[in-house]
Amino acid sequence: MLGNLVSLAAVRGLDYLVPLITLPYLVRVLGIEGFGLVNYALSFALYFAAVMQYGFAITAVRRIAQDRDNSEKIAIVYSETMTAIMLLVVACALIYFPVVLFVDSFYQHFWLYTFSFAFVFAQALFPLWFFRGVERMHQSAVISITSKLSMLIGMFSLIKNESDYYLVPALNAMAMAGCAIFSVFWISSRYKVSYTFPPLERIKNVYREGRDIFISQLAPNLYNNSAFFLLGVFAGPTAVGFFSAASKVIDVFNSAGMIISNAFFPYLARNRNVIPKFHKLMLAAGAFLFVLCFVCSDFLAEILFSDKGIGVAYYIRLMSCGILAYFMILSFHHNGLVLAGKDRYVRLISVWVSVLFFLIGLGVVPAFGIYGAVIMLVGARVVMAVWGLFFYKKYAADIF
Repeated sequence: MLGNLVSLAAVRGLDYLVPLITLPYLVRVLGIEGFGLVNYALSFALYFAAVMQYGFAITAVRRIAQDRDNSEKIAIVYSETMTAIMLLVVACALIYFPVVLFVDSFYQHFWLYTFSFAFVFAQALFPLWFFRGVERMHQSAVISITSKLSMLIGMFSLIKNESDYYLVPALNAMAMAGCAIFSVFWISSRYKVSYTFPPLERIKNVYREGRDIFISQLAPNLYNNSAFFLLGVFAGPTAVGFFSAASKVIDVFNSAGMIISNAFFPYLARNRNVIPKFHKLMLAAGAFLFVLCFVCSDFLAEILFSDKGIGVAYYIRLMSCGILAYFMILSFHHNGLVLAGKDRYVRLISVWVSVLFFLIGLGVVPAFGIYGAVIMLVGARVVMAVWGLFFYKKYAADIF
């Protein structure tokens, strides 16, 4: 467990730490407007990323963890999951690129949007869910760290002025593609798991089995990515730049919860009696990080953004109250209701809250700009956390 936790911290930690390392450099070289433009394109691509991944980070892990000593069943899950992902990638590409070609503001930055899609495509193909399921996270950690370090070197070497903005997603895509390709060969040689095209009926079953988890993870895009997207539409890339800078800092704190949650998930799936203790750990960690982020916001912003730090620090404080809510969602949704087999309630909560705050965002973001985006993002997480706790107490607490 400790080894998996450390390894997952290396993998997921880098996913959040690398942007934090590059953040001051990109803001300085690209300008806050260029940085906002990059994140605006990414927010659009992330709508499709949620479709490509289809909740396999939970459903595939759960299936592999339950039969991790049965190589034949693992091979079946691997083949079915990879096929399901590829079919979703094709479907997303058939929608994504016509939109980019026919929307003039997107077409003006064609390569930016192309590389953004390439990044989320490669991310979907990286079988992190396989390593989590067999609880061998140190192997994926080595692959991911090597690729991320290469990307960092490329970013500091190649991005020299504002016109190089399209290289940000391009380098990210190359790093993630390296992870995906090497992982496939590693799984084949180390675990003797070979890909075989599964029957279409099995693919349908995979989609059917993961439907509730997929919807529960897709729905938050209505408030999460839409906060960035709507802000770009109504307030411009500069506002997106400030909002993105603050959210990157918040994401680093939230990543601690994601790391703990993902590392413990396979273990909790087999040892349900530990789940109540895990919830206490998550709540304590979330409360501590919320206070730490709020108190240290000025210090963090000054180090990362220098002269622009004062404005960013204010938004960091506003968004910090969502950290505890995020930890509660991970605890009572993913490691509570899902493990109790109550996926349907997770879907209902995600859909209703996401739709509600998307509609709220349509009103508050045009009216209040960044403040509206903060209301949209943090408000949705708080309501989702409280509602998740209610359903967990009512329908799942007794199971554990």
